[in-house]
Amino acid sequence: MSSSSVPAATKTAEAAEAAKQAWLLARQRENAEILSFYAASLGALVAVFIIAHWTRILANRCGWSQSSNFILTPFVALTRIARRTFVRKIPGFTSLGHAILVTAYVALNLLFSFYRTDLSKPTDLAARFGWLAAGNMVLVVFLALKNTPFAILTAYSYERLNVLHQISGYTTLVYAICHGCVYAAYFIHEGRVNVLREEIVTAAIILGFALLFSVLAGMILRRFNYELFYIIHVALFIVIVVTMGLHRPEFEKDRVLYATVVIGALWFLDRLIRVSRLAYNSVNNEASIYALPEQGTRIVLKKPLHRARPGKHCYVWLPKIRAFETHPFTIVASDPMEMIINTYSGFTRDLHKYAAQNPGASLKVSVEGPYGTLPDPMDYDKVILVAGGSGATFTFGIAADMLQRMTEHSKQQIDFIWAVRGHDNLSWFTHHLNHIRNHAHAPRIALKLHLTKLVPSSPAEPSSTAATRPASIASKDSSPTPPLSAFTKNTQYPTISGPSSSVGLRDESDVDEKGIMRQSESRSGMTSISDLPIIHGRPDTESEIKAAVRSLSKDQRVLIAACGPDGLLTVVRNTAASCISVGGPAVEVHCEQFGW
Repeated sequence: MSSSSVPAATKTAEAAEAAKQAWLLARQRENAEILSFYAASLGALVAVFIIAHWTRILANRCGWSQSSNFILTPFVALTRIARRTFVRKIPGFTSLGHAILVTAYVALNLLFSFYRTDLSKPTDLAARFGWLAAGNMVLVVFLALKNTPFAILTAYSYERLNVLHQISGYTTLVYAICHGCVYAAYFIHEGRVNVLREEIVTAAIILGFALLFSVLAGMILRRFNYELFYIIHVALFIVIVVTMGLHRPEFEKDRVLYATVVIGALWFLDRLIRVSRLAYNSVNNEASIYALPEQGTRIVLKKPLHRARPGKHCYVWLPKIRAFETHPFTIVASDPMEMIINTYSGFTRDLHKYAAQNPGASLKVSVEGPYGTLPDPMDYDKVILVAGGSGATFTFGIAADMLQRMTEHSKQQIDFIWAVRGHDNLSWFTHHLNHIRNHAHAPRIALKLHLTKLVPSSPAEPSSTAATRPASIASKDSSPTPPLSAFTKNTQYPTISGPSSSVGLRDESDVDEKGIMRQSESRSGMTSISDLPIIHGRPDTESEIKAAVRSLSKDQRVLIAACGPDGLLTVVRNTAASCISVGGPAVEVHCEQFGW
């Protein structure tokens, strides 16, 4: 070989390497641009919801929905027709509107997976999958934030975004698997297996398995042991962020590291806000705990929570029960702050056990929140509250909030429908129920209590001690009387006694298999237990909602708020959708689902 051929070969190799680097740089710029288009598309989708939300608020405050103006009438008609369609429940999704949103999200991902991609080069396709995995991972974290800006900009708090958080997580996993498999197949086919042993590839493999186990934990473990799932989920998230940074460790060569930094910063900032609130609200704060019949527990806090409103929820930290865990519970009353909790496993089981062994005990406590986006019930002429089982913690909260804010000039009407299995479960809210009936605005409240599984027996007479003790609940164990909240002050409350029963927060037996709650054929079952109006049998929820909506005129507004098993919420949502009409009152529906 001549001496002149060596420099020529070297120059050829250098030129090839320079061309490869130029191609990689061009591909990186192309993918970064595509990812910015994807982010802009998602931003536009979010903007549609923000604009729609604030337009509705403006329209309601300006009275456009009740206006007979010929210019506004077509606008009102179109929006009501759209809402009548989108609010309906469809299998697998919360509503048709939710299904359309998910479809749009999937369509955008499919579009940008192949847009301006050279399908003849497998590595180009693999790279695109990797970039979209990184982009979707940012979305996953953003949708998981407790302190999400969506709670201010739209009607969606973090718990209502949880389903989208899960879907974007599944999408991220699919992209990560495709990214890894295409690259692995390419390098194996080209005989470059040694590339798969590099450190950045090892980090990617760990990242992929962390994503897989995180998704599997969410799909399987979350249903059986939420506390263990949460610990694993957070631990795997930290692994994901670290390995994602190690997989693409340089800002200059690969801008994916910017996405990693954003992910870590969002998560850390959200945690910092939450920990700061817990620290602040723990100062001189205590909780008194009381065991209730049928595995219920009542918590009354010494200090109020800023911006807390009944019907919203907050995270409670009780270090005596769990030193490193916080758990979400609905606020039933805010002065003082009160929560009523059903017992399952883990934290709630240990809390109830401690309350039963130490009635009236005062424990160190802190709270963080409040969370939840609710329509203001005072903006409506009628509010229909529907609860199944201990979903009543939500509806009692809204009722408490309304009664606190009502004045002598208030004209709101309330229909309160509650289906519960037995008497002992009613006793959780005895004083709240009686306060509703004895309130100055009681004539405006239609209280309908349905016992779905009443065991016939002669009612027991309450003891003289229990009958004269305010806000007490007759049970086998004598407990100190909890302090009264603003919802129950200045009222003497009789007790309820009756046959034992049970109710679960997620008890599907509160509705029949089709999710339709049936009322007994005869109302002869109407009776009185401690003067509370009780109807034996399941309520015909659909008929009662429709009757309540029909009682309003076209220029009025009605809010239908419900909490309970999925079957009940399906009935409520579909019934509310059927009540939305061009010539009827303005209908708003809000459903709180069990679980997180």
